[in-house]
Amino acid sequence: MLRSLGLFITFSCSSLFAADFPQFRGIMGNGQVADATLPRQWSEQENLAWKIDVPGTGWSQPVIIGETLFLTTAVSEKDLTPKDFAGGVRLPQSMGLGGLTSAPNATIDWQVHAYNALTGLPLWAKSIVVGEPKFPIHPSNTYATESPVADDTGVAAFFGATGTLVGLSHAGEIRWQVELGAFPTSNGFGTGSSLAIHDGLVFVQHFTQKSGLIAAYQMKTGKPVWSAQRTKTETSWSSPILWKNGLRTELLSSGDDLIVSYDPSTGSELWRVGNIKAPTACSIAADANHIYFGGSDPFSKGPLFAVRAGGAGDLSPSKKNGQFNTCDWLVERAGPGMASPVSNGDFVYVAAENILRCYDAKTGSLLYQQRLPDMKLVAACPLIIGDQLFVLDEAGQSALVKVGPEFEIVGGGKINDLFWATPAVAQNSLYLRGVKSLYCIRK
Repeated sequence: MLRSLGLFITFSCSSLFAADFPQFRGIMGNGQVADATLPRQWSEQENLAWKIDVPGTGWSQPVIIGETLFLTTAVSEKDLTPKDFAGGVRLPQSMGLGGLTSAPNATIDWQVHAYNALTGLPLWAKSIVVGEPKFPIHPSNTYATESPVADDTGVAAFFGATGTLVGLSHAGEIRWQVELGAFPTSNGFGTGSSLAIHDGLVFVQHFTQKSGLIAAYQMKTGKPVWSAQRTKTETSWSSPILWKNGLRTELLSSGDDLIVSYDPSTGSELWRVGNIKAPTACSIAADANHIYFGGSDPFSKGPLFAVRAGGAGDLSPSKKNGQFNTCDWLVERAGPGMASPVSNGDFVYVAAENILRCYDAKTGSLLYQQRLPDMKLVAACPLIIGDQLFVLDEAGQSALVKVGPEFEIVGGGKINDLFWATPAVAQNSLYLRGVKSLYCIRK
């Protein structure tokens, strides 16, 4: 009866949702949303359309097709609630001592869920893998951090902790399942690379201490299409991204000191750039002309690079983090940390802790550097929604910033929860995943 009611609401209200959010950071995975009419202010008492508790834990982003929202989660009787940044850094793994920790003695049920995006009504929940995790994770990470993907044929999910890639129908029927193996990660931090999707293919990046796999599978059948292996295996939590530029569509993967571009249809390598500090904690940003990337960690801070389309072969600079062919500009010691940068083609935004930096996309000139009022650490990726930039911190404080060369806050809100998951936007609705609950913000 519950599912029947949900399907009735879905089909009877289909005109309210015209836009999809099919993968991590949106249509092309670049954090850009063409337009959405969001409220200027929200709270738990204002413009909150619904709130539901989600079983288990996970930092995976929701994805939306039509009026259905898909989500992954790791359910256990043991409390696996992730800690905030301050709580996580006090523990051994955050100090490079992950080898001293072990996987929790817990049985986990890795699940895919579906909800009605209009009402939050649960539609179905499907168990994919049940067992004990083989490896530990960072205290602030989860066992369901990889975001799924979906299209009009179904939904696919990846659980890096078990190495399981699975495809399901919109009704929750398992259509195919591929086991890619579970492997240790750097410092015992766990996994976190989300899937990508394009033209009926789903792309998985499984970069651990013993796996350097990137591969494409048919979304409908799970049939392997192509795969590639990195020579050096090193953990990366960066997600693959589709870059649709003026010349072609490329699939980009990043980890350690290497970025590689592939033809998404065939897996043929188009270009690579090594000898740089590449993104491992965050992902690459892209607009029609450039990609923007860089890396930062507690021990070193690399440049922010802007690279134009049209590269071929090995572009690696001779000097570490130096200029190279197709690199139009770089800004020293400006590499992003956890939150991925985002660009609309005119401006590039980087959120680090609670500081927002805006760069000219054509020149790399710093247009402003401003502290975001009342905000703490930003872990979720910012989104450009029409002419506004949406930024969410881990304590649930958010800001809508006018896109442009000057800093101007035009809205925002506060939800009392812990947020590391990147938000999702379907037409006129903003979806925020907290540590226990899922929220829908709508006028």
